[in-house]
Amino acid sequence: MEPIESSTTAARPDLALIVSDVLGDLAFLVGDDESPDVPKDAAWLECRISYQGPFNGTLRCWCTRNFALQLAANLLGLSLEDDEANEGMGDAVCEFMNVVCGQFVTAWYGTDPVFNLSIPSVVECPAAPRLDLGANAGVCALSVSGEPFYCVYEQN
Repeated sequence: MEPIESSTTAARPDLALIVSDVLGDLAFLVGDDESPDVPKDAAWLECRISYQGPFNGTLRCWCTRNFALQLAANLLGLSLEDDEANEGMGDAVCEFMNVVCGQFVTAWYGTDPVFNLSIPSVVECPAAPRLDLGANAGVCALSVSGEPFYCVYEQN
C-alpha cells in the first residue's frame, strides 16, 4: 500500500479537467476553457460540498439558472421546456457536485484514504460570484453551452 503522503505530492489533475470530465460523462455537456461571458442580469446558484478525512476541503460552484436547467434536462433526459427539469435544477447541481467531489478526492489523494462527503447544498445568489480567494484555493472557470460555470477548491 502506498503511503498517503506520496499521493499528495504526485502530479494532480487540474480542477477544470475533473469538472470537464464529469460534465461530459454525467451530463453530456462540454466545457470550454475560454473565459466565460458573464450575463449582467443572470440568476445565480451556489452549491457547496465538503470532504473530511486525512485531508479536508470544500468545493463550491456557481452557475446560472440557465446552466442548471440544461444540467437538469440532460441528467433527467428531458427537454429544457419540461417543468420537471425546471423543478430539478437544484438537485441536479447538487448531484453534479457530489460526483465532482468524489472524482476530485480520488484524483488528488488516491483510492486508499477514506473520505466522508457532506450533503451538497445549493442556494440562490444575489449576484455573480467573487473569485478573489486565498492562496489555498484553486479556481476553474468554464463556458458550458454559452453559460458560465465556476468551481473553487479550498483546502481547510
